[in-house]
Amino acid sequence: MQIYEVSLMSRKVKIAVLIFVVLLTSAVVSFVSVVAVAGSSDKIFSGVSFRGSDLGNMTKDEARQSLTDYADNLGAKTVNAVYKGGSGAFKLSDVEFKVNTTLIVDKAWLSGRQGNFLEQWQERRRIAQKGTEIPLEFSFSKTKVQVVLDKLTEKIRIPPKDAKLIVTPEETVMIAESSKGWGVDIEDSYKQLQEIIKQDREPSMKIKMVEIIPKETTKNIRKLRINGVLAKYTTRFNTAKINRTYNIRVAAAALDGQVIKPGEVFSFNKIVGPRSQDAGYKTALIILNNEFVEDLGGGVCQVSSTLYNALLRADVQILQRSSHSLVIAYVPLGQDAAVAYGVKDLKFKNNLPCAIIIKSAVVGNSLTFKLLGDTALRKTASISNTIIKEYPFKTVYKDDPTLPFGKQVVEQKGAKGYVVTSLIAVYQGGKLISKRFLSSSNYNPTDHLIRVGIGEAPAGPATVIKPGVTPGQPVPQFPVIPNGTGDTVTPPVTPNPTTSPPVTSPPVPIITPTTDPSPAPPPQDSQQPPDPAQPIQ
Repeated sequence: MQIYEVSLMSRKVKIAVLIFVVLLTSAVVSFVSVVAVAGSSDKIFSGVSFRGSDLGNMTKDEARQSLTDYADNLGAKTVNAVYKGGSGAFKLSDVEFKVNTTLIVDKAWLSGRQGNFLEQWQERRRIAQKGTEIPLEFSFSKTKVQVVLDKLTEKIRIPPKDAKLIVTPEETVMIAESSKGWGVDIEDSYKQLQEIIKQDREPSMKIKMVEIIPKETTKNIRKLRINGVLAKYTTRFNTAKINRTYNIRVAAAALDGQVIKPGEVFSFNKIVGPRSQDAGYKTALIILNNEFVEDLGGGVCQVSSTLYNALLRADVQILQRSSHSLVIAYVPLGQDAAVAYGVKDLKFKNNLPCAIIIKSAVVGNSLTFKLLGDTALRKTASISNTIIKEYPFKTVYKDDPTLPFGKQVVEQKGAKGYVVTSLIAVYQGGKLISKRFLSSSNYNPTDHLIRVGIGEAPAGPATVIKPGVTPGQPVPQFPVIPNGTGDTVTPPVTPNPTTSPPVTSPPVPIITPTTDPSPAPPPQDSQQPPDPAQPIQ
């Protein structure tokens, strides 16, 4: 009997526990459901406010509109500014004041909706009882603050003067010294504006004026060790080629005034940039697939080649240089520097203990680069170029129905191709200090193109074609190099390796690449000319 009573009681306890668990589970489920349903609403919970205005029970869109109106009113507020000797005013909208309404609305809506369900419920109770304030999220332009306050204080403000280098007609360098200025303390003014907006106080501020240090001081300029011309080089061009002349001016102007400090690497393409219409370049002759064709940026290679020759005469380390695929006229064989954006570049490293400043000048039909530096480092250089291989050109006939039958017109003069090796000898104080291999340059031959008329024969005597020459057959070579740049060219002559060719500019510093201390071997003899180059300007 006793055992039966214990068993009955145990069963009652189990039933009671089960009922409790069911009720508790039901309560939890109901609680979670209530919290979740409330959290899924698009409305902000009651008690959430912004700058004293209740956002509770507003949808996101309603709250955003309310904040937009607030931002417009705040941006229209006038800030009174006083300074020594005067005063002025400006609107917050003048400094590009903006309220981040999206961020504020998101923070307001998320209030009471973060954490687990219990945490959300507790946070909603706290907001309902005590409320919660959403802070103002805003921004304005420091640059605009500078512009606005500079204008307000222009009567008392004194701009600083940067130190400048002045090159005299005698090619010496003078320093125009720097001077300090007097202007607005922009950092202090920026902080004052932030506090005015954050604290929502009276929009007035006191402009603090401070001494302004110039960007380029006399001390910094002197550290560059610039006192004269290290080297210079000049090439000439045909001014009748208007677009090409224009492109030369654009590229040369981009390089003018560039400062390369000791140890820095300079890239021609990085400074000059893409040769595009947006950059101001026009169409002129370039080299593409072994032909001279019209394209944007024609003439830029003359700029890079002129700079290259000045660099050689300034004892600067050349890191990257390429020859053209065809013979060009404005510098000796072996001394050109072809460039094509993204394909071929002219790069060098300033391995001198002084800075280098590039100065360019386009006067009449001449382009000149001067490299400024410490004249105590000036050297002289002699560059010798030796032709070690020649490639004959081909004569190609093209039918032309626009010409009378049998008439021949030379469309492009042929030119031989060459393999040229260049050496450089550097002197200082009249003594040879180094003689090094400079480069190997490959130039493809240029086809001699003749248009042959296949149209109707003109009335009268028939056109006489030179005996032994018929369309489709080679003719004797023309000993003239094509002038794809519009310049007159004389056939290259193999120089005596022991004799230096004439130099365009007076003897001044040069340098040879030191990236590879051992001379590169000359190209192997081949029956085929080198492959055509990429588009070259």
